[in-house]
Amino acid sequence: MRFWLLPACIALVLMAPEVLVRLGQPDSAAEGLVRERMEAALNRQMAVGDSAGDHKDRQRGVVRVSGTGRPLSEDYVQRAVAKRSEAQSAYVSVWNWQGIPEVTASARGLDKKHHFANSYLVGFRPFKTRQLWVPLYTLAIRKKYQRDHLQYAGLSDIWQTSRQAFYQKRGDCEDHAILLADWLIELGIDARVAMGTHKGQGHAWVVAIVDDTEYLLEATSKRRISSWKALPLAALAEDYDVEFQFNRHYFWALKDNKPTRKYRGSHWVKKSQFIRS
Repeated sequence: MRFWLLPACIALVLMAPEVLVRLGQPDSAAEGLVRERMEAALNRQMAVGDSAGDHKDRQRGVVRVSGTGRPLSEDYVQRAVAKRSEAQSAYVSVWNWQGIPEVTASARGLDKKHHFANSYLVGFRPFKTRQLWVPLYTLAIRKKYQRDHLQYAGLSDIWQTSRQAFYQKRGDCEDHAILLADWLIELGIDARVAMGTHKGQGHAWVVAIVDDTEYLLEATSKRRISSWKALPLAALAEDYDVEFQFNRHYFWALKDNKPTRKYRGSHWVKKSQFIRS
């Protein structure tokens, strides 16, 4: 195993060049409707006790690694992490298994335990929508960017599930990306959380595949609705260097260390499948 050190991410204000896929023509009425739905979702979930603090999503599971006969269990990961110091266990870990490198990643959650990266995508949708711009806009108005060490008593990296990321008003790049990707998946989009660096600093973002074209979505962007008219092509997004990507079920790693702006192809290896228990 090895640690994949994810330094504090930077909240990005600008996104990559915008092209091609239209998000619709949101206006002030649409903006108001989104706010109403968001508040209704918050009130409804609080009324039934379904919040980040008291709802227990299923995160446990095993990872089946391609080319091996024995799955990697969460119990094994948690036992290994328990032998580390608190500071060490706060980092994201990328795991080797039975001689195969970089088969999956785990990170410490709000419960202070390590869980597989896939498990943070819990199938949460704050409210129904068919508009692709709505999850981006909701993140922009709902969630404030804050680095983990400022929020969690100096700990370097704590992940929120997609549900927790909606209820928690603050979070860093992983939290934003996890909520955005999970919501887009609920809309029927092939969306993945990408892990790597942006301008040399650890970062996480979302890649969405729409009509066989890859788009890079900066989940931490706090731009407002008036400038959201198109999705940015991943091929034109500069300064993003991806190493891994994952969705609810699979974890991919680059075959080599060559920089790429393509999120599909033979240079990617599907290392493992997460099976929720």
